[in-house]
Amino acid sequence: TSDFSMAYTIYMFIYCAVGFIGGILAEKLQPRVAIYMGLALFAGGWVLTGFANTIPFLYVAYGVIAGAGAGMIYPACLPTALKWFPDKSGSISGLVQAGAACGPFIMSPVAQMLISTYGAQTACKILGVIFLIGVGAVAWMIVPCPDGWTPEGWTPSTTQSKELNTKDYNIPQMVKTPIFWVLVVMFIFANAAGTMMVSATSPIAQKQIGLNAMSAALCVSLMTLFNMFGRISFGFIYDKLKGWNSLILVLLINGISMLMLTMAHSYVYFILCIALVGFSFGGLLVVFAPMVKIIFGSKFYNRNYGLIFIGYGIGAFVGPKISASFFDATGSYVMGYIGSAVLAALAIILVLVAKKLQKSMN
Repeated sequence: TSDFSMAYTIYMFIYCAVGFIGGILAEKLQPRVAIYMGLALFAGGWVLTGFANTIPFLYVAYGVIAGAGAGMIYPACLPTALKWFPDKSGSISGLVQAGAACGPFIMSPVAQMLISTYGAQTACKILGVIFLIGVGAVAWMIVPCPDGWTPEGWTPSTTQSKELNTKDYNIPQMVKTPIFWVLVVMFIFANAAGTMMVSATSPIAQKQIGLNAMSAALCVSLMTLFNMFGRISFGFIYDKLKGWNSLILVLLINGISMLMLTMAHSYVYFILCIALVGFSFGGLLVVFAPMVKIIFGSKFYNRNYGLIFIGYGIGAFVGPKISASFFDATGSYVMGYIGSAVLAALAIILVLVAKKLQKSMN
């Protein structure tokens, strides 16, 4: 089991690590060119996974090839969408990210049906073809936004005008700024705090609440739904509260929900807790994405966001490891909850630090 789970860990790491490459390709070529290149790897990786007969083959086909393909597609999509909608950065970020949350909600039962009917390996091949056709059919519509473009009839507010005229940093310039490193560490802490719970929802539901496997699986589905709802909601919250305040709200809800889980022993209360966890965790990427554009400008946004996204991958790797270590040491998830709340609190402190550093850049 641990050997198989490592395939997804490799997938997530590669997915985040190659993001800046997809961003560079989107800027130097075109977003849709980067997407089609990534799609060839992504769909090809799934098809090859259907031929995997050894663990190393699985790691290369699914973890490396499919992961690299997904990593090239993501920074060509979201940053491009945000450039087209400077007047609605939050809501557009939320809607695009909600698509990412909706995907597994729709495809999981489809995949399970295919596995039950044709077996796991044939299912992977069929899914590869489905992804190739589905993404390929719409990617041609994603075109680059001209520099300095604004929607017709839109009059930016004072704050929005300031954001539109932010100095453009390329990657070498960006990594020399202190705020870049603060943002990366903040991203690691914030995502580790969320993935501690997300990665273990089913076993927690079974061990702490005493649910059977089917009911625990329902809890995972409910968290996915609230994750999607959080992405849409925080998109609109971002447009009202703006970046730093929205980020603090995300982290506050996450930290409070983790502390609430230490006292979760009834089914209804547990559902409330995972609803808050899913809601806040869904909002994290939505709020974080437009912040990178505001701080470092839009010209190199695809590649810059792709590089900072590595922090998400590190957090996704660290969070479940910490949670599992606490459980192995204590036989309980309580210390994992507390550790997650502490990470969320540290991330809030880093938000305040980053806010001051941004002011010094202007």
